[in-house]
Amino acid sequence: MRLIFNTKFKAPVYSAGTFCIALILLVSSVSFAQKPTKIEILNANTLEFEERDGENVKRLIGDVRLKHDDALMFCDSAYIYSANNTMDAFGHVRINQGDSLQLYGDSLKYDGNTKIAILRGDIRLVNEDMTLTTNYLDYNRTDNVAYYYGGGKMVNQKENNTLTSEQGYYHSNGESFYFKENVVLINPDYKIEADTLNYNSASEIVNFLGPTTITSKDNFIYTERGWYNTQSNKSKFYENAYLYSEEKLIEGDTLYYDRELGFGEIICNGTITDTVENIILKGDVAHLFELQDSAMITGEALMMQLFDEDTLFMHADTFKISSQYIIRDSLLNENDTTGIKGDTIRNLFAYNHVKFFKKDMQGKADSMAYNFSDSTINFYHDPVIWSKENQITADFIYLVMSDGEIDKMHMNDKAFVISKVDSLTENYNQIKGKNMVGHFADDELRKIDVIQNSETIYYPIDDEGKYIGVNKLSGENLLVWLKDNDIETITFINSPEGLLTPMNEINPKEIILKGFNWRVAEQPQSMFDVFVW
Repeated sequence: MRLIFNTKFKAPVYSAGTFCIALILLVSSVSFAQKPTKIEILNANTLEFEERDGENVKRLIGDVRLKHDDALMFCDSAYIYSANNTMDAFGHVRINQGDSLQLYGDSLKYDGNTKIAILRGDIRLVNEDMTLTTNYLDYNRTDNVAYYYGGGKMVNQKENNTLTSEQGYYHSNGESFYFKENVVLINPDYKIEADTLNYNSASEIVNFLGPTTITSKDNFIYTERGWYNTQSNKSKFYENAYLYSEEKLIEGDTLYYDRELGFGEIICNGTITDTVENIILKGDVAHLFELQDSAMITGEALMMQLFDEDTLFMHADTFKISSQYIIRDSLLNENDTTGIKGDTIRNLFAYNHVKFFKKDMQGKADSMAYNFSDSTINFYHDPVIWSKENQITADFIYLVMSDGEIDKMHMNDKAFVISKVDSLTENYNQIKGKNMVGHFADDELRKIDVIQNSETIYYPIDDEGKYIGVNKLSGENLLVWLKDNDIETITFINSPEGLLTPMNEINPKEIILKGFNWRVAEQPQSMFDVFVW
């Protein structure tokens, strides 16, 4: 049986007595909170009564308005199942929850007992400046939690963010979102792709709960756990986190990054890889200054430079990579619009307790500077370098590199080269001068130019390989040729003074040049020795 009321339906008006009874019933229902309230009909153009499966059903048509507790619901038509306090709504469905939350959809199933709303088709959830669109959404009004699946998109006008994902939860009380599967957040300044993330619109903080990438024009970030403040552009990343910027790879246990300042910090197991120079820096604490294209690392710091067949290991208290823009010339003429021209100079600095190991060369100094532009390596304050069997010292030493190999070594002030004659005696070949220039071929010292105040002591051998004595010479300038790291010939540029003493007439006091200091005990024998000062 179906009854039809063609007149417009509105909520009935009650008398004062009826109102008092209703008030008593309302107080009673509050006292027994477990009893659910009924869905109220506020308006409909047409009300029809139908019987379905033995149940009387109300059908509302046209400008339907309903209410349940503090929620108002609107639609084109609806079925009200009074017996079980449920309803179905169709066409231009809208739910107003409080002053800020609104839900739109094509259809709605609502249970007044559980307060669960199931919306389908062209759904919009609007909360202040945030809008979520999807086709499948379930909303629990008791917990104020909305769950969507089958794909959804959230747009935040205030932050200019657009987020898409396969499924997600929205906790309207805490203004918190939880997104899963193919999560993509797009902002004009960056793009976030994640497996799972949580976003709080009140704090504007994104929490990453799985493998995540953040891509911008300046850098690329990967993390598996962490957070990002979209308002301050500050973030912290954990678990296999790394940042790639300006051809430098930054890794560590904990990575902090301030996008506005271009500043990054790594705490514990920090690694900076310079892919241009094939240099890796490791340490407990690392700082990245992105805008200055520079980085610093400290705490058990270690530098590794990769060569084709070998690796250089260097330790220092602190390493710093920096870039400096040097102006070459100004505007060429009044019509020149190119502006000021210049070059970028990149340097690597090592401060305090510098020690390095390479299979064919080792050394130590108080500090070191490596200029990538002209391929020079400078060692300061009591430097010492071991090249095969040769120990080299001076007040200041710098190397000139070519194609990744040492081309020349400059030794300035108090230059001294020492090599042990053999393993059986305590005799030493020695070359001394104010300044020296060592020439290398195939990473081996082949020639030494000794400049000013040249002195040498060496042990020549005969054709049978036996020592014939000790040769002690001095002069102004001197040229030394080496073969297999042994002195082969010595040529004085000016008239030398010298004496060859037979082996049986050697006076031990006369075979050591002033300033002699054999420092082999300080020589690193492996990469692990660079940490022992």
